[in-house]
Amino acid sequence: MKLAVMQPYFFPYPGYFQLMAHADTWVVFDHCQFVNKGWVNRNRVLHPNPEKGWQYITVPLSKRGRFDFIDDIEIDDSSDWRKSLTGKLVHYRRAPNYRKTMSVFESAIGTPNAVLSRFLTHSLRVLADHLGINTKIVVYSELDLGIDQVAHSGEWALKIAKAMGAEHYINPMGGQALFDPAQFREAGIGLSFMESIIRPYGQNGYDYVPNLSILDALMWCDEETLRDILLNDFTLHPA
Repeated sequence: MKLAVMQPYFFPYPGYFQLMAHADTWVVFDHCQFVNKGWVNRNRVLHPNPEKGWQYITVPLSKRGRFDFIDDIEIDDSSDWRKSLTGKLVHYRRAPNYRKTMSVFESAIGTPNAVLSRFLTHSLRVLADHLGINTKIVVYSELDLGIDQVAHSGEWALKIAKAMGAEHYINPMGGQALFDPAQFREAGIGLSFMESIIRPYGQNGYDYVPNLSILDALMWCDEETLRDILLNDFTLHPA
C-alpha cells in the first residue's frame, strides 16, 4: 500500500492532487498546529484585473488560540462568506469550463459543517471524485493509531505509515529535509519524493500565473489535459 499524509488545504494547487492520485491511501493530517497565513484556509485564483495577477480566496475562522490544532478550529459563519467567495470567481465566466467548475465549487463548499478539518475533507473528496481520483481518503483525528509523540516533525509520517501497514510512503519534494531515509529502510518502508512540474496552460488574457488553486486549472483545462497533468507532470525521486 502506497501512503501519503498531508494537511488539509483549501482548494489546493494541482500538485496536491498529483500526490493524492499516486497514493493508495491519503491521510488528512488534521491533528497538527494550524499555521497562520498558510494554505489550510486560503488559496489563490486569478484577479479580475489581469495587471494584478492573482487574489486570495479565504475561509474565515472563529477566534482561535496561537497553538490550536486544525481539528480544533471552527469556521466563522457570522457572514455570508460563501457568497463572497463565489463573487471572486465570477470573472472566470469567460473560461470554457466555468459552469462545470462552479458546480463542483458549490458542492465542495456546500457542507454546513463548521469544523474546519471536516469542511476541508469534504471539499477534497468532492474534488477528488470530480478529477477521477479513486484514492481512499481517511482523516487522522478519526483514526485510533495510538501515536502519542514524535521526536521530530518528519517522524509523523513514519509512525503513521507503520501503524497503517504501508509498504511505501510518498511526500512532496519540498519536505525532503524533514525525513531520515535510514529510519524508513530500517522499518522496511519505501520512501519517495514527488517533484511537481506543472506545464503552463492558457489563462485567457493573463500572463501565465503558476501554482494557483486547482479551481483555476479546472476553469481553463479540458478533462483530458488536466488528467494528463495529474498523472504525468511530475518526477518521483527515490530516497
